[in-house]
This record gives sequence, C-alpha cells and structure tokens, in this order.
Amino acid sequence: MDYNNNSVEGFWGKPTSTDWCEKNYDVTHYIAEFFNTLSSLCMINAGIFGMIMHSKGFELRYTIAFVSIIVVGIGSILFHGTLLFSLQLFDEIPMMFCVLILLYNLVENKSQKKFGIWFPTLLICWGVAITSVMIGSGKEYDNEIMQDIEFYVFQGTFVITSIIVYIYTILIVFNPEGDPSVTKLWLLGSAVFLFGYIGWHIDLHFCSVVNQLPLSIPNPQLHAWWHLTASYGSYILCVLVSYERTKILGKKPTLKWIFNILPFVRLPVHNTNKNNEKRLFKNKKELLYDDENEQLDEKVPLLKDEN
Repeated sequence: MDYNNNSVEGFWGKPTSTDWCEKNYDVTHYIAEFFNTLSSLCMINAGIFGMIMHSKGFELRYTIAFVSIIVVGIGSILFHGTLLFSLQLFDEIPMMFCVLILLYNLVENKSQKKFGIWFPTLLICWGVAITSVMIGSGKEYDNEIMQDIEFYVFQGTFVITSIIVYIYTILIVFNPEGDPSVTKLWLLGSAVFLFGYIGWHIDLHFCSVVNQLPLSIPNPQLHAWWHLTASYGSYILCVLVSYERTKILGKKPTLKWIFNILPFVRLPVHNTNKNNEKRLFKNKKELLYDDENEQLDEKVPLLKDEN
C-alpha cells in the first residue's frame, strides 16, 4: 500500500510494505524513512525508562508491558528503515500484543483475579489467530488486495482493542472514588495521544497536500510525531495502570513527576538500615539475658553446697 507514490529505491530495494508519506531515502541511501525510523527510538526510550523507574516492588506484569513497548520500537525501526513487508510484521504484531497486555493489566487489576486463567489464555489465542491471518494474507505481499486485507485486519483489531482499553481507563478515572492525580494523568495522556492520532490520519489521507505545502514548507513528518505521542501515551497508560493496581494492593503509591512532564510511580522505601539496627539490638538484649541466666545457674549450686 503506497501513500507516497515514491518510486525511489535505496539500499533495501523496492518497498514491499505499507509506504508512508515521508519521502523514501530522502536523507540517506541506507534508511528508507529517516524521520519515521529516528522517531521510533522514542518507544525504546519510553520502555527502558519505565522499566528502570518501576522495577523494585512492582509486579512482573508491568515489566512485561514496558518490554512490549521496547519491542514495538525495535520493530518500528526495522519496518520504517527498510519498508520491507516481512519487517512490517515485526512492527504490527508487537503493537497488537502490547495493547492486549495493557488490556489484561486493566481488567485484572484487583487483588483477586476476576476471570482466572481463561482470560489471559483467550487473549493469547486471539493474538495468535490474528497473527496467523496477518502472516497468511501477507505472504502475497505483491498482491495489493491481500496487502490491503492484512493492513485492515491489523488496524481493525488494534483500534477495537485500543477502544476497549480506553473505556476501561475511563471507568477508572471517573470512578466516584477516583484520584485527582490519576485524572490529570489520564487527561494529559489522552490529549497527547489524540493530537498524534489526528496527525497520523492527516499524514495518511492527505499526503499529496503535506508534501506540497505553500512557501516551500517541508513535510512536517506527522507520522514521526505520531511515534512520539504514541510512545508518551503508552507510557502514561502503563503508569496509570500500575499506580491504580499498587494502590488497590495497599502498597501506598505516590505519583511523582520529572519536570512536570514524565510521571512515575514511587512506592514507600523502608529503611533497611534501621530495621537491621533494631534486629541487632534485639539480639544483643537476648544474648545479655542468656548470659545473666547462665550466671544465676552457676551461683545456685554454690548456695546449695553452702547450706
């Protein structure tokens, strides 16, 4: 699917994947879409930052969520850097599983599981089924109809699942006992994500206009901006879900901000040194008590002998 109508070939040959609005090989002979590739690093950075800030005291499910964002970023670099269909799947399939992971984290956010093992099993089977359809239809990547089928199967699945995820976040935010800090987080993430999504559609449907702006204004690279906003929005969502979950589990989380831009969840840190000191003091008291008892035991036989 070519939105670019760009016949330029570079190091990776003729594009076989969806070709976006950015002009191919415009910056370098070795990278098909330079700005779309470069902006994909935002996803990797968001995932790594999330893992670092939410490692100690957090459940494995959140590490998996942040890792999935990193994998999406790597796949996006491979896809936009080459415009090869086989590598496009490395972008789309991780995106689908990333949103399925977020859905699981949102639905199963209570201290007791609602649906047991069947719910994650269902999500995995659904992801595998859609992956099979995408790979099966994508084998005929030189057939435009089959390529369109693959594209819209992915887009449809991703959009529907994302809507379900968004509905669940609304239920969390507008709960009668909702936390104002969570509301702020949700509004920020939603606004940034919506801004990028609008840009994505403009880049997709008005490519000829975007590439021929008046006054020789260059292509604003709206798809690259989408990568930035999607990275931020995905990170915000992971933070929101982890905050809500740890609060439900009674871990007393607090929401912190770096320069009022990057939020993260902080859990109370127990002073292990003080705890160790208390244990040592307790042990010393026990030892002193034992020594006193031993001394008394030694004196008792002497008193008996004297009598």
